[in-house]
This record gives sequence, C-alpha cells and structure tokens, in this order.
Amino acid sequence: MLWRKRVDRNPQFVVFSDKLATKDYVHERCPGLAIPRTLWEGDDADAIPDEVLRGDVYVKASHGCDYNFRVRCGEVDRGRLKAMSDGWLGQRYGALHGEWAYGEVTPRLFVEEAVGDTEAGMLEFQIRAGMGECILGSAVGHAKTPNQWMVYFDETGCVRRNAVGFAKGLRLELPKGVGDVGAAYREAWKLARRLSEGIDYARFDFLWNGTTLYGGEITVYPGAGINEIDDPGVNVQLRAGWRLENSWFLRTPQPWPASVYAAALRRRQAGQ
Repeated sequence: MLWRKRVDRNPQFVVFSDKLATKDYVHERCPGLAIPRTLWEGDDADAIPDEVLRGDVYVKASHGCDYNFRVRCGEVDRGRLKAMSDGWLGQRYGALHGEWAYGEVTPRLFVEEAVGDTEAGMLEFQIRAGMGECILGSAVGHAKTPNQWMVYFDETGCVRRNAVGFAKGLRLELPKGVGDVGAAYREAWKLARRLSEGIDYARFDFLWNGTTLYGGEITVYPGAGINEIDDPGVNVQLRAGWRLENSWFLRTPQPWPASVYAAALRRRQAGQ
C-alpha cells in the first residue's frame, strides 16, 4: 500500500476517490445495481433547498472520507452544517498520509438519500478484489460509530472463524439478531468481480438495508493505507490476490527514469 501511494499514479484512483464519479462508474459497470440517489450538488451548503433537507438524507463532500452530515426527519442545524461543510471544502484530504488521488478530486458538496440507518441495522459489505477476482470479504455493522463491529466472510458467505486481530470491533461470529445475509453478500461478491475488472486491487463497498443491495464507495487506500493486519490467514489471502504486476504502473509505459525502475521491478516480480 505504501508503494501504491508513492509510485502508482493510476488515473482510475482519482475516479474512485471522487464519491460522485464513483457512482457513475458503478452504474456503468453494474446498471442493475441500485445506487443511493443524489438529490443536489453544489459548492455552498446555504444553496441547498429546504425541501431537499426535509427527509432522511446525508450531506457529503466528494473529495474525502468521513465528510458526512446526517439529517433525520428534516431536523437540521443549517448553521452547523454550513460551518462543517465549509471546513470540508477548505481541506485537501489525504495529504497527511500520502493519499494523493484525493487531492486530484474537485471538491463538491452533494445531498444523498438515506437508504437505511447504520444505527438501526443497515450493514456494509466490503469486498476486496482485483482483476475480476474477489480476495476477501467482510460485513460491517454500525459502521463508523462507537458500536462498530466487523466479521470476515469467505466466498460463500460463511464466517471465517479463525480471523483474529485488532480491527475495530472484529468478531468471530455475527451478532445475535442480524439474520441471514448470505444471499445479499454473495450478490455483492459477484458484482465486485465485475467492478474490479482491470484494477489490480481495491475495496468495493455495498450497503444492505435488509431488502435492497446498494452500490457504495470504492476505496483504494483502506484504512488510509496504514492499518496493520496481524491475522496470518488474511495476509496470505491479500498477498496472493493483489499482484503488483497487475498495477497500472507496471502495465503502462512509463517515461524515463521511471521506465528504468519499472523494468527492474518487472524482472524482480517475474523472478519470485
């Protein structure tokens, strides 16, 4: 992941780091997959029409992670929303950890329909995939809240009970009351194959509200690229599935002197 951030300047990473452009990409690759509707786009929260904020929606920014403002039942503090969103637009996300692609995204605000509630049972399926093949999957509940939990799954939707580590809320079984998510998860796995064609590695996220599967974000720097995984089994899967020879840098002619390094790296990879 460090190599990706320092060396691989795949222009597709900019598309995936742009939340609005990602929606277009997902729709083009998987036209039958539902995607949360974008209700408004703009550059100033004060310009959001009142009627757009009357229901259950999210106000987001296109160019970074965790730029989310939740509106429930139309209850919104527009002053707080304005201050927060102005702060988002004034930041160059990703600079701290070298996530260069975020810096190439044009900052935009948008309002998105809420297709479920993470605090009321909506799940996120995260499928790590590359070159049309899935590598590892997980389900996340109460995402990005203090109660977050995560369970690793295999291809069939069965829990990987040997998963250990210190990922936030990592569990060895689904919490009670979650119900059967196997069919929805397997559908997400199938769609991730299509979405990952031509891409060496990314995490493809999906939302499941119990009735409908939605396409979500595509993450090229999971955990900002600095998370550690201390489960040997997970490391083996990721190393086997993510091959650097499939990267844009090694598949695309590079100018000198990068071409010299690329040729040397290809020889090194071929010798492994």
